[in-house]
Amino acid sequence: MIKPIELITHPPFNPIHDKLYNPFELLEHFNPENALSLPATPDFQCFLYFHQQGGTTISDPYAAMMEALHDTSVVREMNSFLKTEMQAGRRPVAIMGGHREPRGSNAYREVARIAQKLSESGFIVVSGGGPGCMEATHLGALFAGRSAESLTSAINRLAQKPFDEFPKNMHHLIGKDGRTINEDLLSDLHAWMLPAWKIANELKDQLTPLNRSLALPTWHYGHEPFTPFATHVAKYFLNSIREDVLLTLASCGIVFSEGRGGTIQEVFQDAGQVYYRDTDNKAPITSMLFLDSKFWTVPEVPDGKLHMPVLDLLHQLFVVSGNMTEEEFKRYIRLVDDADEVVNIIIENAPSASEVVHKLTRFGISNINSELMAERAETLVSQRRK
Repeated sequence: MIKPIELITHPPFNPIHDKLYNPFELLEHFNPENALSLPATPDFQCFLYFHQQGGTTISDPYAAMMEALHDTSVVREMNSFLKTEMQAGRRPVAIMGGHREPRGSNAYREVARIAQKLSESGFIVVSGGGPGCMEATHLGALFAGRSAESLTSAINRLAQKPFDEFPKNMHHLIGKDGRTINEDLLSDLHAWMLPAWKIANELKDQLTPLNRSLALPTWHYGHEPFTPFATHVAKYFLNSIREDVLLTLASCGIVFSEGRGGTIQEVFQDAGQVYYRDTDNKAPITSMLFLDSKFWTVPEVPDGKLHMPVLDLLHQLFVVSGNMTEEEFKRYIRLVDDADEVVNIIIENAPSASEVVHKLTRFGISNINSELMAERAETLVSQRRK
């Protein structure tokens, strides 16, 4: 049933945010017993406000100023958070993948295992913060330091039908002007969110530094709720800011899981950053790892499944153009099929601490003791190998 929504006349957010969001702050007033409670949350209120003000074409100068101040302050607080993590030896790695990947699929499980192992190896995982492979990323981090069996059990809870797949038609959840809402779709979304919300609540008082992860969602796609498994949420109004930040932050590599339009866009956005690296000053190549070699190549015998054969095009872009050598391509642009293989490659190819710090100065992340960072990072990696 379509219901009208009142106009939100005042920004439902603090434009000068003094810390990153945590999931329960954004989901305040979420009621597990009330399927229509989601619009009362600060997260949904910001989603409505963004669209009521015109989305990316804001007509009200005051609203535009408030949203811009908000996004700028989130960038600042994200920098502060990452500076603290990096000084402790935890370096950022991003995981990309489809937002419609079903809970419990092979890809979902493998991404969760990769994130768990990376978090246990001294890295902080970063994603776009939405459903699918993004949710799996933060679930894996949430279970870092816990058994593989406990992670599997959590995935099995999430994978129970009919809540294993993200509900369809969510782009029709609210009207284009943000003044109406479809309560049937709202109920579907609440039911899908509930098992993840319960798991996150069960663990929120048991977290250690290993469980920290960073999500970068956007209210541009507010009909796709951010995952409550992320411990730190840098949520933006403008998707363009979020995309650029997300790719640049991944100074130690990006893992690409199965995806479609958005993931392919990110592959080539990242390829552009690698291609235009500062070769004169020998800037390091950032690893691009493609999970599930069959998906990212065309097999000799077609299997009837969808494939995205990007490796040949990337070879043309990087090697044939002379941007990198064949040996560099084979080392940094890789097909992978195993979680341990991903982690080992990330560790092997990780830039030095000073190179990571240099790259992230673009965002104002500075005054980090790179020698101390390197020492602590090696300690974290060594602990995993024991």
